[in-house]
Amino acid sequence: MVEAGRAPRATIEGTTPSMDAADTLHGRRPGTRAGLGRFGRVLVIRLGPGEDLLPSMERLLLDADFTNGTILSGVASLRHASIRNIFRFPEQWPIQADMRRRTTIPGPLEILAMQGNVAPKEDGGIFIHCHLEFSLGAPPAVTYGGHLIEDTIVGTTCELYIAEIEDLDVRRIHDEQTRTLEISMDPQIDR
Repeated sequence: MVEAGRAPRATIEGTTPSMDAADTLHGRRPGTRAGLGRFGRVLVIRLGPGEDLLPSMERLLLDADFTNGTILSGVASLRHASIRNIFRFPEQWPIQADMRRRTTIPGPLEILAMQGNVAPKEDGGIFIHCHLEFSLGAPPAVTYGGHLIEDTIVGTTCELYIAEIEDLDVRRIHDEQTRTLEISMDPQIDR
């Protein structure tokens, strides 16, 4: 019998009998975590012609003592862009270099969207996890996207807005399941 207001239990592929189907449907499988914070300072950046986007962003974030945040917006023209994409998942984690493809696209290019996050790593550095979508001028309507890596060079300008996260300690830590750096936060929302 199903309690009033509660969905019936369902069998979902990849769950174990001890997992609650409602939790799984709402993204609460093992490894899923969430926390609440608020936006604080907003760092506004303009990068000039010839800047390498990723290392320049990292340097300016560190100069501003800004180690925890979200990339709200990024627009730019680019001489060329370098991205990385996964094309195959491993049978066992972690994802290896031979499962990723690095691509450099010659420009001129226009960034259509840029989003991601910034979090400190266990070694004290910062980790910028940023995805980028951009278009070519010719042929028309061709777009590319992927994980931003070094050697993405600004054409005329790059404008970034990055908001700091307050009241939530977000960090990149080694994840036992994926065996790579994943975000963790404190405090976390309880189940």
